[in-house]
Amino acid sequence: MKEEIKIVTAISAKSSLKWLVIMIIGNIFTLICFLIILFQNGSFAGGGHGNIYAFLSGLFLNNICGFILIAGAPIFAILYFLIANKAAIQQMIYLTWKNKGFADFVNSKVVVLVDKLASSKNWTGTISNAAMLKLQLLEANRNDKESSKIKKKVIGYLFRKINLDDIDFSNKELKLSEVISIKLNQFISEAVEPSLLFFWLLLLFQVVLFIAAQF
Repeated sequence: MKEEIKIVTAISAKSSLKWLVIMIIGNIFTLICFLIILFQNGSFAGGGHGNIYAFLSGLFLNNICGFILIAGAPIFAILYFLIANKAAIQQMIYLTWKNKGFADFVNSKVVVLVDKLASSKNWTGTISNAAMLKLQLLEANRNDKESSKIKKKVIGYLFRKINLDDIDFSNKELKLSEVISIKLNQFISEAVEPSLLFFWLLLLFQVVLFIAAQF
C-alpha cells in the first residue's frame, strides 16, 4: 500500500507540474503580449479615459495582428487550459504504462468496476450499444469511492478513449470485463510519451502575431 501511494504521488506530481508549466508559460506570454499591444496602441482609444470600442476598432483597422492578440487573449487562455489538461492526463497514462505494477493495478480496478456494473445491472438487456456502455462505465468510475482522484482520471480517460463499437452485445456468453481489459491493455501498450506539439504551435502562432504587430 505504501509503495502504491508513493507511485500515485509521483505520477500526480509530475503530471501536475506539466500542467502548471504549460499554464504559466502560455498565460504569462499571453498577458505580456496583451499589455505591450495595449500600451503601444493606446492612442486609438482617444482622449480622456478612452473608449474600448474606438480602441478595438482602430486596432482592427490599423493593426490586425495586434487586434487578434488583444481580442483573442481569453481564447488563448482557454486553449492553454485545454492543452494543459490533455497533456496532464496523457502524462498520467504514459507514466502508468511505464510503471508495470501500477498499470496492473489500474487494469484490475477496471475489471472490478466492469464486473460490478455487470452484476448490478442486467446489462445484456439495458445496454445495447457502445455509447450507452461507455456512459455507464464513466458513471461507475465517477461514483467509485475506493479509487483516488488520479486513478479516476486515468480510468475515465481510458474509458473515453478505448473503442467499444465492435463488441457483440447480443452474445450471451460475452465476458465484458475481459473484453474491456484487453482493449485497455492494447491502448496503454500503444501509449507514447505525450507531445507538446500543440502547445509549441500555439505559442509560435502568438510569437508570429506579436512580431507582425510591430510593423
